Amino acid sequence: MLHALDPLKLLALQDVPSLRPNTIQVWAFGLGGPLTCVNQCRALLSPEERQRADRFVFERDRVRHTIAHGVLRHLLSRYCSSDSSASPESLRFSTTHAGKPSLQFPRVAIRFNLTHSEDRALLAVSAGFELGVDLERVRSNIEALAISQHYFFGSEREAIAAAPAAAREELFFRYWVAKEAVLKAQGIGLGFPLDRFRIAFGDDPNSATVETLDPERLMPGWHVRLLPCEPGWLGAVVAHGTDWKVVTDPSDL
Repeated sequence: MLHALDPLKLLALQDVPSLRPNTIQVWAFGLGGPLTCVNQCRALLSPEERQRADRFVFERDRVRHTIAHGVLRHLLSRYCSSDSSASPESLRFSTTHAGKPSLQFPRVAIRFNLTHSEDRALLAVSAGFELGVDLERVRSNIEALAISQHYFFGSEREAIAAAPAAAREELFFRYWVAKEAVLKAQGIGLGFPLDRFRIAFGDDPNSATVETLDPERLMPGWHVRLLPCEPGWLGAVVAHGTDWKVVTDPSDL
């Protein structure tokens, strides 16, 4: 089970497990904490990241953004610990036109993806291959049927429409986190139409293939794995092919 760790616990880590080939390490953590935690994270941010946090209207959102990116910087710096100059504050990032970040300094063979929903976050890290991750709390205050009818692929719409009413929201979010994680792995964001690719769950309800109708923009071969989240939450991680595994809570390794 993927439990959200205390961010202060992660900020205290001096070492992280080595990244192994064909393995994705996923860290789950909360986005709340005492003022000391917020200040510790804020001190790690770049001036641009602090400005971005300060633009949020609500204090809650400023705190969540600050902790998410402070923990991100700390953990990535631990993965880069072989480079003595890679302090959390020194990390520099570049982004794609759709906003997917990657490490610019230090230049190491590490790929990562960060996602957050309400007061929780997931960070997925690999040894050099592209990946995407998404997290959502299952909510009942959405029009799952209407949204899927307008935006999802045909077979996905049919599956959601055929589901019992009590299970419809959870099924909707299974598809949603899978689709979001695919787009984040490709680095193209929600500008790509959700009905231009299909999430196909098979005999294993926690694994899915991805079929694209636009291979020039969304390459074929992505594979989805749902994460073992706590009840009421759904998460997915995506990478190419099937020859990879997921390690949750790497702090236990």
